[in-house]
Formats: sequence, structure tokens, C-alpha cells
Amino acid sequence: MSEINFGERIRLVRKNAGCSQKEFCALLDIPQSTLSAYETDRMQPTISTLVKIAEKFSVSIDWLCGIEKNVSGFGTVGEALCAIYELAEIEGLKIDFTVNDRLSNDTETPNNRWFAAMTIYGNDSDNPCNADFCNGIRQISDNISDLNSYSIAKDTYESEKDRMRSYYANPIKKREIPDLSREERQKKHLEWVKQHLEDE
Repeated sequence: MSEINFGERIRLVRKNAGCSQKEFCALLDIPQSTLSAYETDRMQPTISTLVKIAEKFSVSIDWLCGIEKNVSGFGTVGEALCAIYELAEIEGLKIDFTVNDRLSNDTETPNNRWFAAMTIYGNDSDNPCNADFCNGIRQISDNISDLNSYSIAKDTYESEKDRMRSYYANPIKKREIPDLSREERQKKHLEWVKQHLEDE
């Protein structure tokens, strides 16, 4: 089963989670020497370890085993929506969310429709991942348009996804969300409100 290359996939999961080997081992309750053996393809994970990795890091066992090409697959709308949380938690990526659900008499008009949008500004020096996401989304938009207009075949469309995965291979890190007391949160919330009122 060495052609599956578990090691590379497990290392990718660990790096995407922003974990050191020690941290990753603590989460899986395995020795560091075992993880090192997994990552260098000297040992294959047990089924229970694969299940732990899949559950704790939201990847499919099919992907870990090389059956599925994509890292993530969505079985439900909830799983797809949780991927938006994951995007919002990437360090160095800022997404502005807009929701328009204030419709007069709950009725849409051509000029006032119910919508939700995510905006990423490419030239945001405080968030270096934004530029890659803007460039990548442009490529995705082009490829989806080409697929929907029958300009490219399904195989080409899939190979474009693989090419994008290879091109944007730089690892991402999850933003740390501080665990604050109620008093600390209230103080920071007041600071946030004051700052945003001044910005307006």
C-alpha cells in the first residue's frame, strides 16, 4: 500500500492544523516516534488512528487512504457551511461578510434581493493570504465558467483543480482564538465598538 503515501497526507493534515509533531501526537494519543514513522512511510496507521485523524481534523478516511483526490468532501449543507468557519479562521486571511436579509414586506425586488456574499480584498498588506485567494478565486471562476459553457472537458476541469492544489502548496495556519473570561470579553467588545464608531 506504499503507493497511497499516507505519510505525505498525514504531514499535510498536521501542517494545515498548525501543529508540531508533539502537539499532533498529544491529540491522537500516540508516541512521537510512531508519528515520525507514519510521516516517513515506515509504518501504516491503524484503523483507529485513521478514524481519530478524520474526526479531529475534518478530513475523510477516503482522502487519507488516497481513494479521494480532494482533502475535504461535504456530505451535508452543515459540513459545507462549517468550511466557511474554517476559512474565516485562517491566519492572514480576512473575509468581509455581507448579508442582505432586510426585504420590505419580505418581498424581493430586482434591486433588493436576499443574498449573502464573502469579499476578500487582494491588496490587504495586513493579510498576506488575501492575494493568493483573490488570484485563486479568479482561476476557479474562469474554470467553472469554461466547464458550464462546455469549453473544457471534465478531465481538464479536474486537472485544473489538481494544478491549483500544487501551485498554492504553501501551508496555512489556523488563527488562535483566545479563551477569554466574560470580563475580558466585555472590555475587548467595548474597545471594538469604540474603534468601529470612530472609523465610521
